[in-house]
Amino acid sequence: MFKSILVAIDGSEASQHALATACNLAKAFDSELHLVHSPQVETTAVAVGYSVVDVPVTPAQIAEAGKTVMEEAVAMATKLGVTPTEETIGSGEPADDILQSATLHDVDLIVMGRRGLGSVASLFLGSVSQKVSRSAVSSVLTVH
Repeated sequence: MFKSILVAIDGSEASQHALATACNLAKAFDSELHLVHSPQVETTAVAVGYSVVDVPVTPAQIAEAGKTVMEEAVAMATKLGVTPTEETIGSGEPADDILQSATLHDVDLIVMGRRGLGSVASLFLGSVSQKVSRSAVSSVLTVH
């Protein structure tokens, strides 16, 4: 049924549940498992006197953080009995990276965590899972 499964990871508890679900499906259907992660920049601010100063994050720090998240996901998948076929660390918007990787690997199923931004924020911004669900040509499973 599912020859190729892609799981989107971001290091969150929701993505760990998604990875566990994807691993169970990959074992049940003898599927390839592809992992994709898109590191996102979060700024850090430091209070200095009466002002706040943003501390910039370097590209090397972003790459290292992405590598760490991917290594943890590979270790978890291996522990669950699945060796990932492909690991992709993207550099763009997460939804775009997920959709591009899904197309590149011709996956049958995308598995990802579901987390709400809140009803008001999601009306304006949308969520990664919503964007992927709307645009994917394969099936999408969101895991709570």
